[in-house]
Amino acid sequence: MTEHMYDLGTKEVHKEASQLSEKSPLKIEKWKIVSKLVPLSGLLLDIGCYNGSFSRYLHGINYVGVDVNVQAIKEAKRKKIDVVLASCDSLPFKRESFDACSMIEVVEHLYFPGKAIEEVHRILKLNGKLILTTPNFANFINRVNLLMGLDIVPGLEQSQHIRFFTWKSLNAFLRRHGFQLENRKAWFLPFPLKRVTEKYPLWRKAMGLAGKLLPNLNVTLMGRWRRI
Repeated sequence: MTEHMYDLGTKEVHKEASQLSEKSPLKIEKWKIVSKLVPLSGLLLDIGCYNGSFSRYLHGINYVGVDVNVQAIKEAKRKKIDVVLASCDSLPFKRESFDACSMIEVVEHLYFPGKAIEEVHRILKLNGKLILTTPNFANFINRVNLLMGLDIVPGLEQSQHIRFFTWKSLNAFLRRHGFQLENRKAWFLPFPLKRVTEKYPLWRKAMGLAGKLLPNLNVTLMGRWRRI
């Protein structure tokens, strides 16, 4: 596979990806919410699929995953999941060959996210669906910390995020690249602290209701966009 400069950020984050358990209650919770945005038929490309575990939460649609992590791709193939070793800036698929594409917590790791979204637009059919999630830079905790004069941009060695989006900037970014919003999902509002909300499921459920009322304060941005 030809090396691409656009993948540098993604390659670095995937060095640590094996430390994140696919059995994590938070990850499973997120996958279940995101899966509701995925069409029930057609062909889906999951960009940044790691070992393809998201495929277990999909119903009806055919799944293909791509990732730059060699070991993760080997693991997925051992599980008989259809995956390809490929970079998101140069997808090895023909134009308009997929009905849907998912990018779950990927775009924030890319040096050139616009290039990846252009590739997604190319391989999606007209009216094809892009399902995308990314951390919300304007979440409740970040807003409070900013008011207190605290640094809200963690070091690269901590979060490995190099792109930051609010709902408004994400939607505008995707609109510029030929996508129109169809559906938006909420997860939870990180109150009083993100780690507290993550630790206690019942409190997270309550904050999920708050997140629906105040979606711009959510911990994560989630939505489905249509290729136009």
